[in-house]
Formats: sequence, structure tokens, C-alpha cells
Amino acid sequence: MELTIAIAITGIAIAAISSLALDVTGFGTSLGGRLEQEMELEPFLRLVVTEIRSMGTADNGSYPIAQAMAQTLTFYSDIDLDGQFERVRYFVDGTTLKRGVIEPVETQPVSYPPANEVVSEIVHHLVPGTIFTYFPEGYPPSATPLPSPVAVAKIRLITVTGSIDQNADSGPGSITLSASATIRNLRGDI
Repeated sequence: MELTIAIAITGIAIAAISSLALDVTGFGTSLGGRLEQEMELEPFLRLVVTEIRSMGTADNGSYPIAQAMAQTLTFYSDIDLDGQFERVRYFVDGTTLKRGVIEPVETQPVSYPPANEVVSEIVHHLVPGTIFTYFPEGYPPSATPLPSPVAVAKIRLITVTGSIDQNADSGPGSITLSASATIRNLRGDI
């Protein structure tokens, strides 16, 4: 009788320890997945905020913002600090956020040939939704964004939001990060 009770207690203890080990392993995997997702979003946000802040008139005289939509933003910025404004385009392709850059071609007038665009993948496993939100001059935190289609001449602040989920079917769930940037070269200019 005592042997049966000892075996039963040992079995229960082993089951409890196994369950705890599985829970700890699952938590570690979930946490690792969330950190990996955050490590992909954070550098993108730093990059795009820096580029937005330094937007300016294109080398051919084009307005600093060429296109402003929920999942696409095209603008001019001196991203490589060479004194020339490149044409930068962020756009969603499926569940991947991509960045296209066109260097200005020194013709008369200066041009930005679409065939010269160099595209790179920036963020993977995007959750569908709005990436770019646009706000006018005097943006308070409670202001409503500019309506679509966005009048690019009214944009003074851009909020960038990214949500990614590497495995939508199971753990660790999506992670969302957001950042806002004021366009320095357009302050008070309407």
C-alpha cells in the first residue's frame, strides 16, 4: 500500500515538474519571438523618422512629399548626406515593407528615373493596416488625421506605425510600435 502511494506521489510530482518545464520553455520561446519582432521594427522606425525629419525640395524642384497614402509614402530626403536629395519610397508588398531609393540623375532638368530605383526589404510579416498617418500644422495629440486622399501640402507631421506577427497562427502574437516625426523644412510653411 505504501509503495503504491509513493509511486502515485512520484508520478504526480513528475507530471507537475514536466508541466512547469513546458510552461517555462513556452514562455522563453514567446519572449524570444517578441524580442525578435521588436528588433526588426525598431531600426525601421529610427530610419524612417530621421528621413522624414530631413525631407526637402527635390533637386528638380519637386515638392518634398510626392505621395502620401496609408501604406505608401514617397518623399525627397538627403539620406546619404551627399548634398543631393534622393527620392525615397516606402511601400507594402504583401506582408513586407519595402524601401525604394532613386539617386538624382544630373540631366537638365535633374531627373529621378524609376528604372534606377534600388529596392530593399525593411520589415517582414506585417499585419495588414495603416502604416502612415498624416497630420496638419498645429498637431495636438487629440487631433484627427488628414482625410484620404491626403493633400500633401497640408502635411506637417507623420506618424509611422508598424505591427508584425511572425506566426499569426500561434504565439507570441503581434507587436506594434509607433513613432512620429515633424518635417523640419515645412514648419509653418503652407
